[in-house]
Formats: sequence, structure tokens, C-alpha cells
Amino acid sequence: MTTAVKKRTSTFSEKAKKELAPGQEISENGIIYRKRKDGCGTWRYDFTQSGIRHKGVIGSDRDGVTLSQARDVVSEIRAKAITERMSGRTGRSTQSTRLFREVAKEYLDWSETHHQDHRHNVSRMNNHLLPRFGERRLGDMTTAMIETMRTELRRAEVSAQTIQRIVSLLSCTFDFAQKSDPNLDNPTTRLSRVKHQKKEVVPFTREETDALLNIGAIQYNTVTRGPNKGKKTENKAKTAEFRAMIGLSLFAGLRASEALGLTWENVDLERGLIRVNQVAMEGTIRNSTKTYKPRVVPITGSLKPLLEDLRQHHIQAQRETGLLLSRNGVDPYNQIPVMFGRVRKQAGVTSEKGHHALRHTFATRASEKNIDLKTIQRWLGHASIATTMIYVHSTEEHLESAAKLLD
Repeated sequence: MTTAVKKRTSTFSEKAKKELAPGQEISENGIIYRKRKDGCGTWRYDFTQSGIRHKGVIGSDRDGVTLSQARDVVSEIRAKAITERMSGRTGRSTQSTRLFREVAKEYLDWSETHHQDHRHNVSRMNNHLLPRFGERRLGDMTTAMIETMRTELRRAEVSAQTIQRIVSLLSCTFDFAQKSDPNLDNPTTRLSRVKHQKKEVVPFTREETDALLNIGAIQYNTVTRGPNKGKKTENKAKTAEFRAMIGLSLFAGLRASEALGLTWENVDLERGLIRVNQVAMEGTIRNSTKTYKPRVVPITGSLKPLLEDLRQHHIQAQRETGLLLSRNGVDPYNQIPVMFGRVRKQAGVTSEKGHHALRHTFATRASEKNIDLKTIQRWLGHASIATTMIYVHSTEEHLESAAKLLD
């Protein structure tokens, strides 16, 4: 009697790759296949040979990279490592003698087209990292130096979140250098972890949101000629724009970047629907959302008149298409927080709650109306329902109502 030999299934079979969720990976013999958020798979390598770690990117499915090619790349790197060990050249870093400012410039040039937070990275690099490490060689930078920088920033009362982002930028710069030199040491990997308490976002009260929406004129124009020269008149179009900006987050749960990227083509006032499929960041339109998934949110009865008012002003200005929040329908505003701060101050709202608190207010009020968390998650565009739970707060009014149910 012959025994059937079961065929061994490859770790990187098409079925295994297709079943991967975004962010998950499979690996074998130093080869890693990882599924990105946009659904594209990337091939990487990460293994230790002769006591030296080799780590890098091979390519992606879009580049036409196959498992066979990935294996060839890893085999070539392993063979090269063995040759270097036999010749006594193992472990020498080609990047360690370079100045930090040189690598930092290359990384910032790269991040301009690859990183959404590029503008802030430039500021952090120029204000914190280059003055301290600019003239140092990469190989001379130690974990103790970075720990000292972190301590001094804390003493200067820099927020824990900002410090973490500065250290993260430094780590990314070293990772960038490691792409061309896996032997380069990244000193940030040995830093002790610092736990910091995140500042809780508090939703707006109904009195505060009423004040934000009912303050009358928000923006004024100054008369430059005639008998009324020097007097201020209400800019009704800009006032309508600011109210719509508040309403999109308060009544539809849109992120600031999503509100900035919203066009009239994606607003259906008749059906009462908004399609969210792009964002605007740092004055640039990006054709995807934060979670890379478009979604549809309803236009509520409170939001509809705000959008209709803005629509009428845009029709009068012959701007029937294009962006809702823009000077000309084409170029998005750079920052909502500055605009919102102006509105909040004029409304007499003394709390320091930012624009993002409007999304928390939307989620909290939806929950108080017994809308299930799964629906709220879809409206907010969260990848995880655990994130949605952070946005739902218990207001004093809701707690009082719940307490009455116990009687």
C-alpha cells in the first residue's frame, strides 16, 4: 500500500497573500511579505548573517517583484556577507562617517513626496535636531546623547507628544540611511520608553455649539472708497463658509482635512449624502482618506441649511463646482485650526477646545441618541471600533438621564 505524499504549501502562496489584512505580514528564511494599507504587497528582507543584521526593501507587487526574485536578492546578500566575512570586511558601515545634516537633507527631500507631515518635520529638524546633531557623524551619535536631548526638552516644557515626534523623526532619518547601509547602528532603538498621559479631548456643550453657529457675522470687509470708507461690512459668503466648516465636523463627523478636501461634486443635497474620498493637507489635495477607504455620511437636518446657504453664495460667485472651503474653489486652505480659533474667540467660547473636539461632540451626541457604535465607526471613518469608543463621552446631562432610569 502506497502512502500519498502531501504537497507542501508555500508560505507565500497566492491564497496566503490574499488573506492578509492591511498591516499584516508573512515571513520565511529572512524574506517578508507585508500588505500595505492601500492593498499593495511589499517584499522585504530582514535576517542576521555572521552576527550582522541585514534589513531592507526589495520591491512591491506593483514593481512586478516575485517570490523568485526576492529569493535571488536574499541569496545574493547572504553570499556577499560570507565573502566580506572571509575577507575581514564584515560590519563596516559606509554611512557612519557622514554628517547628520547631510543625511537629514536627503531624508527631508525624500519625505516631501512620501510623508504627509513633511512641513512639520522640516520645522522639527531645523529647530531641534540640526542645531544639536548637525555637525556630528552618524557613527558618533549615541543613545545617551539622545536621552540627554529628551531630558532637556522636558525641562524646557516641550510637550511629551512633541518630544516623541522629534525622536521619531530622528529614528526615521537613521532608518533612511540604513536602506543603503544595513550595518549602520540606529541609537534610537535602545531608548527607554516613556509613558505619557494623553490629553483627553472634551466635547463641546450645547451652549458652546449654539454660540459657535449663531454669532452673526464672522468675517468682515473694509470699505475702501465712498462715503462709508473705513467702515466694516459683513462678508456673508465667508460667514457661510465658516459655519459650513463647523457643521461638517459637528453634524457629519468629518475630519478637518476631509472638510478641506470636500467638493460640491461629492455633496448630494437632494439625497442627503456626502461622499468622503479625499483630503487636503498643507494646501495639497490627496486622493485618499486617512484610512484609505472612501465612505458615505448622511446630511442631517441641522447641516443641510448650512450647506444650502454656502451653495447659494457659491452659485452667485459662479463657483458651482470645486472645493467648498477655498478662496477660489481650487486651492484648499492650509489650516482649519487657525480659522476655527478666530470663530471660537468671536463666539465668546472661553474653553481651549480645538476643532477636533467637534468630531468627539458628533460621536457623543450620536451615541446619546442610541445609534450603535458600528454605525458611528463607519460615519467617522475609523479602522477600529476601539478608536470610536475613545470619541464617545458621557456628558453630565446623559449621566443624569441614565441615573433617573434606575429609580
